[in-house]
Amino acid sequence: MRRIRILAILATVALLLVSATSAFAAATTAQRSSGYYDHQVIEYESTVVTASTIQEAQLAAHGNIVYHIVAPNSTRADGAPDVQCTRNSAAFPSDATNCNVLNFIPTEVGYAGGAWNLQIFHWNGPATRELTKDDDIAAAAAAGDGWIEVTTTLVRCPLVNFSNLR
Repeated sequence: MRRIRILAILATVALLLVSATSAFAAATTAQRSSGYYDHQVIEYESTVVTASTIQEAQLAAHGNIVYHIVAPNSTRADGAPDVQCTRNSAAFPSDATNCNVLNFIPTEVGYAGGAWNLQIFHWNGPATRELTKDDDIAAAAAAGDGWIEVTTTLVRCPLVNFSNLR
């Protein structure tokens, strides 16, 4: 009986050590940003943490994805095409927007809470249109207009006043 207790304690300690090594890197300071959800401009506050692996990031995100769009013809520091950011900049001129696209928000069926895994859509050529819904991004990738890069980055982005979205 004593051996079982000792083994249980050792197993618990080992599990805690393994968990500690896969902890996420420290979060950045929250900043106001804007993006899209189902073709609608949204505003949110974002912080970023980094997982150890892509698999860990996807597991922690529970299927939540935030897409960042980049194009070779961008004039912006973050690589987002100007056409992607026009509506965001007009709606929230004081936000440091990245013009990202969320696939789930808290009021939507299927939303699992937590963070969103950052995935980057790379246009193969100049961006000709804005992509404002996750289905648009998947369709553009399937059509060969660009490709999706999965990252280890997790974005925590609580929405600001999202009650009118659903």
